[in-house]
Amino acid sequence: MKKPRIGILGAGFIAGVHANILADDDRVELVGVADLVEDNAARLATRIGHAQTGSSLEDLFRMDVDTIYVTTPNTRHVDPVVAALEQGFNVFCEKPMATDLVGGDRVLAAARDSAGVYNLGMNRRYAWTHDKLKQLIDDRQLAPTSAQFKLNRGELLRPAWTADPAQTGGFLYETTIHQIDLLRYLLGPIATLRCAARQTISSTEFDDFSMLFTFVSGATATLSSCAHSGWSFPFERVEIYGRYATAMTEELERVRYALNLDDTVHTEDYTHIGFADKGGYAKENRLFVDALVNGSAPPVDAEDAAALNLLLACIYESANNNQEIDFAARRREHIG
Repeated sequence: MKKPRIGILGAGFIAGVHANILADDDRVELVGVADLVEDNAARLATRIGHAQTGSSLEDLFRMDVDTIYVTTPNTRHVDPVVAALEQGFNVFCEKPMATDLVGGDRVLAAARDSAGVYNLGMNRRYAWTHDKLKQLIDDRQLAPTSAQFKLNRGELLRPAWTADPAQTGGFLYETTIHQIDLLRYLLGPIATLRCAARQTISSTEFDDFSMLFTFVSGATATLSSCAHSGWSFPFERVEIYGRYATAMTEELERVRYALNLDDTVHTEDYTHIGFADKGGYAKENRLFVDALVNGSAPPVDAEDAAALNLLLACIYESANNNQEIDFAARRREHIG
């Protein structure tokens, strides 16, 4: 079987993370890198070998690739993804799928009609900490009844683009999207949601969020996210509660859990694990390549990505209108 031939669109930090992982995977061939600033593409191409370089998606198409990694800024995902899918290319798109419902609908329609495989990059699902939580839940050692999620950006000053909704699509699309995705990944389908939000230091967007979710399972969860809290450890945390049981994360470094009243607290420490593995990047890439090579399901397909995109839009709608939203009904109406 011919190896998948991969081109990368966008040569920033996250492109380098994916490129390093793919360069070590003998099942694929890294063919080219394109960036609006071709010098950036050249620097990344040099790091990973002798890949070709260009400045546009069309340049990648001319390199005889069959798979495109889209690692451009958040608000510039939809057009290249749709163009690639319409021509039958496989697409790995960094989060988010889109930054509005119209864009998400375009991607979903293109993916449904395409011969290519679509995947959304949601690496936090596969971080070692969250892998452990998922294992405890799937093995029925922990049956969630309620949970608390937190992810704070810390500040919107460095780099400056993180405070620019024209590039991020809004704070939730840049940072907190991971915890919002983990709600569904760990606790299952969402029934209802309500969000209260405010502008504290930003003059352009909400930067403080408090959310309440109910789930089809009967579980409940809260999620808080602040864009200006500083970097006090742990700025990222998940706590899941069951019957006389608790499991919690401390950023991506540790998991602590006790599964009954008489159980000691077990601690697993991942501080020694390399960045790509600890953060879930290595596993999500491996699963995506599995889908290309073996025909297995991609880790986050277009239907799953569209549900997340709808959820983000509903959270902002709730914040703006101060109303609870029946998300289960919205998903049936919007996605099917």
